[in-house]
Amino acid sequence: MRRKLFALFLLLTLLLGYLAYLNSLPLAVRAYKLARIPSDEQLIAVYHDKDFWQFATYNEKTNTLKLYTVEQSSPLWLKRRNVESVKALVNYTPLALDLKLLKSYEPHSKALLFKTLGWKYEEDISGSYWANLSEVIRPGEKYYRIYGLGSSSGLWIKSKAVCRKTNLDIVCYGTAGTNGILVIPGFKDSKMLWVVEGIKGNPQVAFFYPGVVLKNVTEENKVFTYSSEDREVIKSIVQKLEGKNPSYLEVWFLRKTKCPGYGQILTNRGDFCELYACYSGNSASIELGNISCISNLELRNR
Repeated sequence: MRRKLFALFLLLTLLLGYLAYLNSLPLAVRAYKLARIPSDEQLIAVYHDKDFWQFATYNEKTNTLKLYTVEQSSPLWLKRRNVESVKALVNYTPLALDLKLLKSYEPHSKALLFKTLGWKYEEDISGSYWANLSEVIRPGEKYYRIYGLGSSSGLWIKSKAVCRKTNLDIVCYGTAGTNGILVIPGFKDSKMLWVVEGIKGNPQVAFFYPGVVLKNVTEENKVFTYSSEDREVIKSIVQKLEGKNPSYLEVWFLRKTKCPGYGQILTNRGDFCELYACYSGNSASIELGNISCISNLELRNR
């Protein structure tokens, strides 16, 4: 009996000591500890929204992106811990963060940490730090495919099915997110993460993050010459979809058909919307299709 009481006392002492240790840590460091991130993974980005924390990491040895999500029911107790993993499309080592930056976090209801930005707070997470479309893609240059990715709340690394549960089955209507690409919050007026494939005819893909461009070799594809009309197609799609206040935005341009522009969003209300843009030949007249939306959906892992 005494041994059991002593073991219980020792366990309680250790627990109280651990809680006291956590309580002594800066807020972001504490959340990082609760996420239980292995030492061989480099921290790439951090997002905080009240009791919700996300940590994006990269393992160069396995070329793996991971996203750790931590929700706290109190400063010291975990409500939920979730880990997503996917193979990266580019080497994220140049964006690795110094863990000492976690200590400099200032308490705010919302915050973002990214290497080229430092800590961004509240209204600063607006997308103003992204390069604009016209700064990334210029008329007269050759490309294969162009797409822009944006988020207004949270980090994304993985494609997820957008579904609705019915009485008989689960019905899915498409996907949100792109596998292997880290998307950080913030987009406005064609400012987001632009990904460009086939730069100047080369088999290469470039990811235009704030203040840095990550590149990788991709397969050879047929290229097209980008024009000012093409730029207007993409801008029109972005502006139209932004009006729906998306939580996640994806815009694609691949000139293979008469409708080269395509975009989709997931809104904060769970609506999933799509839009096409078309134009014929070199005409500057752009036709935007009606935004098609499906309501009250939820995300599911694929």
